[in-house]
Amino acid sequence: MTYRVAMAISGAVSLGSYEAGCVYELLNAFKEHNANPQNTPIEIDVLTGASAGGMTAAMIAQKLLYDKDALDGEESNVGYEAWVKSVDIDGLLMAFEGDNAKTSLLSNGFIKDIANKLILNRYAATPAPLERDPHTASAEFIRLGLAMSNLNGVDYNVQVFSYGTESLAQDTFTQTRHQDRFTEVLGWHSDTFSHWENITTASRACGAFPLAFSPIRMTRQWQHDDYKARDAVKFEENEFCFVDGGTFNNYPLGMAVDLAKMNDTENTDYKRRFYFYVSPTKRESTANPTFNSDTSNLLEIAAQLGTSIFTQSGFQEWLIQAKNNALIIRLDEQAITLRDEYYLLSQESIAAEQAIITPLILQTFSGNNGDESYENAFARLAEQYAEDVKDKPLSPDAFKLWIDNIAVLEKSAELGLKDLKTIYTISADEDCLVGDLLQSFLGFFDEKFRHYDYQRGRLNAMHVINGILSGENTSEKGVKQLIPGEHLPLNISARDTSTLDAYFANSTLNKISVKDVDKPTRDRVFKHVKSRYYLIAKDSGLGWIIRTALWNFVVKQKVRKALYL
Repeated sequence: MTYRVAMAISGAVSLGSYEAGCVYELLNAFKEHNANPQNTPIEIDVLTGASAGGMTAAMIAQKLLYDKDALDGEESNVGYEAWVKSVDIDGLLMAFEGDNAKTSLLSNGFIKDIANKLILNRYAATPAPLERDPHTASAEFIRLGLAMSNLNGVDYNVQVFSYGTESLAQDTFTQTRHQDRFTEVLGWHSDTFSHWENITTASRACGAFPLAFSPIRMTRQWQHDDYKARDAVKFEENEFCFVDGGTFNNYPLGMAVDLAKMNDTENTDYKRRFYFYVSPTKRESTANPTFNSDTSNLLEIAAQLGTSIFTQSGFQEWLIQAKNNALIIRLDEQAITLRDEYYLLSQESIAAEQAIITPLILQTFSGNNGDESYENAFARLAEQYAEDVKDKPLSPDAFKLWIDNIAVLEKSAELGLKDLKTIYTISADEDCLVGDLLQSFLGFFDEKFRHYDYQRGRLNAMHVINGILSGENTSEKGVKQLIPGEHLPLNISARDTSTLDAYFANSTLNKISVKDVDKPTRDRVFKHVKSRYYLIAKDSGLGWIIRTALWNFVVKQKVRKALYL
């Protein structure tokens, strides 16, 4: 038996450094736990990510499976190398082969070079077979999921009834979906250049922040990618254009749940399944009660619309998980209340209640095409709830009556195969990260900013780990987002936070603003934006007078204000 961990990593832009710090500490904790042969192993079998989180997820998956040493070292692990040492504003402003200056402000080629260095260099010089050295926290196979935004879109058909010229007839309703994803089952079979070249491209597409980076083209196949499994309309091999997955799904927890279900095939697997959600921002209110369309100009309305769309993209997944957990907890409470009553019932009363519940069973489970059958639901629930009567068994008839009642309650609440989920979040408080400014791009301006945020990620992950060890259910540090039951049974020493506590106590970096950044750097960014603006505006067909006026009276003012120039 093993405990399984699914890790979901949100979009972050330069705050990928924070997420890298979180992941480093989690992997260290799992490594320490697994080093004790008396502990039940903890394995990561699912990694999902959006935007910067998707790029991190891909890197971590490869190193977990093949190169454990790349995950060691506080300031030498692959996450630190990628998000603290490698990515910076000077590189992002450079021109690289393959860059399209007419469709982006920053360099795709620079990001590609980093990905090639940290992922594809494994295949650069050494012929197969490659030496593989998996991390102790790696499952044999890892399901990788990357959130994507498909600019072309993929069609999905729904069968409906519609009124034609003469009568009501079966018809097809077509919905084009732009929220997309890239999924892959990774193992030793996938340790090839071609395999990881495709994953690297997908991870860059996942992180192609709109306007900052050009869209990434990828060839997808209906048969071999997961379009077929999700009932997309069949298409031949197609080339699609993708941008940042966070546009439609910045919080890939739901994708992690979907992929975990593919691994959790036993009825009680949920008891050993745990989720970690890594994000530099808390899920707090983004409501804007001061917005007034009567006093706002067109640009302000457009900005608020963009914020609304982005915020909504992550709403549903969190709502669903929270709602399901609340309902499941309530169902368990009702089940225990019923159990205690059935201990007291006579055989005659049990038979009488069974006569009432049997027709309800038939009605509740009838006509549900494709849904779980009553027989399967009964077997699953009987297995799940067996532990609750292990010490004090019910009679066989009372047990059947009990499970039948639970089955009806579960079906009526539309829970079905949904299981209780233990979800840990590692988020940051507002104003405690440096790179959060400039729409989370500020971290790219200075390595010390990224180092600071990386250390904050480490510290917050330590707090979560210590919360798990102490059995906390709530914490100001964000120990748990959803609190259904038992903690992950980590058996390690408590994390010593004293060094990091002292570092942050003596640092004032979190108090800086954009104007504190080196002025020559801000000047370079301004000149770069100006140059790209005129190139993009001209390519878009704007005449010289219009593009010059827009720059002088609108765009320039906005850029100078953002950069404190």
